[in-house]
Amino acid sequence: MVLGRATMTVSGKQLLLEAALRLTSSNRSLDSLGIRELAREAGLNPNTFYRHFTNIDDLGLTAIHQLAAKLRQPLRDLRREAASRAEGGDHAGGPALFGINLGRGRRVCHQTVVLFFDFVAGNPQAIMLGVRELQGPSAVLREALHRVISELATDMAEDIIEFELLPKSVDAQAIEQVAKLITRNLLQMSLDYINQPEQRDSIRALAEEQVVMLFTGAMVLHEAGQLKLPV
Repeated sequence: MVLGRATMTVSGKQLLLEAALRLTSSNRSLDSLGIRELAREAGLNPNTFYRHFTNIDDLGLTAIHQLAAKLRQPLRDLRREAASRAEGGDHAGGPALFGINLGRGRRVCHQTVVLFFDFVAGNPQAIMLGVRELQGPSAVLREALHRVISELATDMAEDIIEFELLPKSVDAQAIEQVAKLITRNLLQMSLDYINQPEQRDSIRALAEEQVVMLFTGAMVLHEAGQLKLPV
């Protein structure tokens, strides 16, 4: 009996999360949802909500953490695998800039961007909610989303440094700043990717070029002594 109750509890929680994603898929913020409306959409008694969440922000935090958990490690695993494979692959003899093989970097970039947008296509409601709440009324959710962006950027920066995708002399803080900019840009582009399915190939290609340009620009500015970091 204890096992049965635990299963029901998890199921009810997930039903509420899925209901919230459906209700916010039409440009609504989580803040606009009522508990009764949410429970009705989930097919549950309103009192069930408080067995799982203290308030709407608590539900939003759970949704954000689930989203990050589904994306963060797979994205990092694929990027690291792509970097390892590209070490001696077809791009090994490609063009170089400041001693860095650009073909290898492009391959890693391509693999990362493809996985990211595949994730977007498979989780459109969660992505739309996350992007919308970045500018939403809840300070709690905004902070949580900024933290997720920072974590994704830190992962990217650490992998870039470990696999020497940029010159070793480029400041780690600068790499993380560019990685954060790229992460935010990819999230914003994900809305176009969801809403314009006929343009997905061009959106993905544009995203790849922007990533390459941002990191190449960072290298050029660094070599010219013009890469300035905030104090």
